[in-house]
Amino acid sequence: MSRKIQVVALVVAALAAIALIIIAVIAPRIAAAGWLLALNYVSLFPVGSLILLMIHRLTGGRWGEALEPFLRPLSMATPLLLLFIVPVLVATPALFDWQHGFHGEITHSVRLIFLNIPSFVVRDGAVLVGWSVFAYILPEADAPSARLIAGLGLLFHGVAVTLVGYDWVLATQPEFVSTSFGASVAFTQLLAALALAAVAARRDRELPDLGALMLVVTLGITYIDFMAVLVIWYGDVPAKVFWFADRIVEPWRALSIAAFILASVIPIVLLVFARVRGSRAALRFVGLCSLSGLAVYQTWLVAPAYGAEIVATAALGLLVLAAIMTSIAGAGWAQHRAYRGSVSHV
Repeated sequence: MSRKIQVVALVVAALAAIALIIIAVIAPRIAAAGWLLALNYVSLFPVGSLILLMIHRLTGGRWGEALEPFLRPLSMATPLLLLFIVPVLVATPALFDWQHGFHGEITHSVRLIFLNIPSFVVRDGAVLVGWSVFAYILPEADAPSARLIAGLGLLFHGVAVTLVGYDWVLATQPEFVSTSFGASVAFTQLLAALALAAVAARRDRELPDLGALMLVVTLGITYIDFMAVLVIWYGDVPAKVFWFADRIVEPWRALSIAAFILASVIPIVLLVFARVRGSRAALRFVGLCSLSGLAVYQTWLVAPAYGAEIVATAALGLLVLAAIMTSIAGAGWAQHRAYRGSVSHV
């Protein structure tokens, strides 16, 4: 990213932040919900990059060696999530209805232990600090230590992603609980990082590996989400069916179809062909489809709890968060390109 483009992006982000603050004064719930939606989407990229680096430390492979210059600076932006979560914590009383009483199957013990502000802050703080620590120590560790750190990091992630998935998405309608949602979030994080790499990373020989990884992850998230719908919907559990019923009316039905086509159908149909996996232009197109589909999918998950109005504030929040994160990661990408350029001239 050039210096000029970076400055323009930060100016646009500043203007978006000012607009979001003004909206927050007038309609705090709408502004906070939009920020939460934007955070859900933006957080996918650094965390997904970090998890891919952990997987590569354990398994090895050309794909990881080729993509590390792209994934590593993005994973190093993970500590920014500690800053990005602050508005959510401040706006918790306006954002989450569980602050104002419970109904349905939510019990007093759940409220006492899990759904309260101190527990929410401690959980999310521990998760984000943990991710940040692993993002800091993993890239600098030597091979034996890196494998141990990566193994511990993936164990931590298995718990962390479930907590974040509930706190940042399902807690907007706390009566609904899904035991598979954490796995869905984990696959979403991996797909987001891979899709962004397909669009923006510099690569040559590893193109087929990247396309194959995208195909596997896309199949994984499609399977998990489909089985969740199948089991809950046809199981006819009233305490859970309502969550899907809220999301099959317009405009959410249209969003679900768009997300399925963009994030699942198009990538799967195209990536089964080796020619597509080996084409830079084709893989970039698939990556753009996946990124767009994931944005629509995140909107479908969060927005029905608050209303379509939050889409506008989410767009403003996305401008702010994306500009800050790409500025941080962009410095790492530029440093790597400069290093490679100096080495090639030696």
